[in-house]
Amino acid sequence: MQVAILEKIGVFAFTKRKNSNTLRVVQGSSTPPMLSKQDLILKLELAKFPKFRAKQIMAAIYQQAVDNYDEITTLPKELKEYLKKNIGIMSLKPVRSMVSKDGKTEKALFETNDGQKIEAVLMEFDDGRDSVCVSSQAGCQLGCKFCATGTLKFGRNLTYEEISDQVLYFAQKLHKKDRHVTNIVFMGMGEPFMNYENVMDSIRNINDPDGLNIGARHITVSTSGICEGIEKLADAKIQVNLAVSLHAPTQEIRQKIMPIAHKYPLEQLMKAIEDYIQKTNRRVSYEYVMLKNINDGEKDATALARLLKGQLCHVNLIPYNATGIQGIEGSHKNNIKVFSEILKNRGITSTIRMTMGQDIDAACGQLANKEARVKSGSANQSK
Repeated sequence: MQVAILEKIGVFAFTKRKNSNTLRVVQGSSTPPMLSKQDLILKLELAKFPKFRAKQIMAAIYQQAVDNYDEITTLPKELKEYLKKNIGIMSLKPVRSMVSKDGKTEKALFETNDGQKIEAVLMEFDDGRDSVCVSSQAGCQLGCKFCATGTLKFGRNLTYEEISDQVLYFAQKLHKKDRHVTNIVFMGMGEPFMNYENVMDSIRNINDPDGLNIGARHITVSTSGICEGIEKLADAKIQVNLAVSLHAPTQEIRQKIMPIAHKYPLEQLMKAIEDYIQKTNRRVSYEYVMLKNINDGEKDATALARLLKGQLCHVNLIPYNATGIQGIEGSHKNNIKVFSEILKNRGITSTIRMTMGQDIDAACGQLANKEARVKSGSANQSK
């Protein structure tokens, strides 16, 4: 189909890939989502508007947190009308939002144009950081035994607009408090490296000085151990942080709780990480969720210290946020402290992560899971 026909129909967003002369067609609602600067320029040029308008639009939406085109005083009326009909500011529809009792954590459930449910979480820290945890997929294919997202049916990869808009949603909220998003972690629903291109495009969009302007070093991408993704990131020439969801010190334990370990054995994963560190000279963070009688023993701590010896790394010990999954419990606080001390005594730095949002099901996948169960129950009752 020709571009002119698609433009007239108005049910597609046009994007131009970097170093490519081809247009990417993204199916969506009757009002396609807000685009990256490069894609917005292309769209405006197709509609015969000057490309400098893209910078004005980006500044208003991403830096001034405008959520309505009529509020952008620098734009002519004709362009405002075009934007309202052809480019929606948000590609996601907020469905539910829950705020913790202490007011420091907010979890949002969104619906995409095709009905997928995804989640994002805002964490406001006392030191001034405002961190957003984003999803990269609707559901997840990896099926980690302790993860609520793993119990959901996999939907699809998210577009870069849908990933970016999770951040934009919270940026607009924080703007009203005279605060802004300072950090982003790709630790929500899905495996980022199984949606590599959209994740990287969203990072470039978020990092854009005319966009949210969040520095690459304040962005962390977490992987369950997709070796090809780690290798690609090492060559990407972008200074984002890498976190690896390790969760076990041995192949035997890891493959029991993380099926991905069958495809990417621990030895292969550690080799990919070592190559990444050598190429980038950047520290790697390891995520280690503490599971009672599974990976939290003293011998497990000793094995983990042995595995990471001499590596440029840091370990985040994560108290388990209960998900209701049968047979999975969080470690006792004392066990976590002992585990941390063993690592310290063996030269491995670690931090026991602060628990936030336990009263609002802030672990990834929990809110979407509840929504799915409610819908399922309603459907069964109507039969």
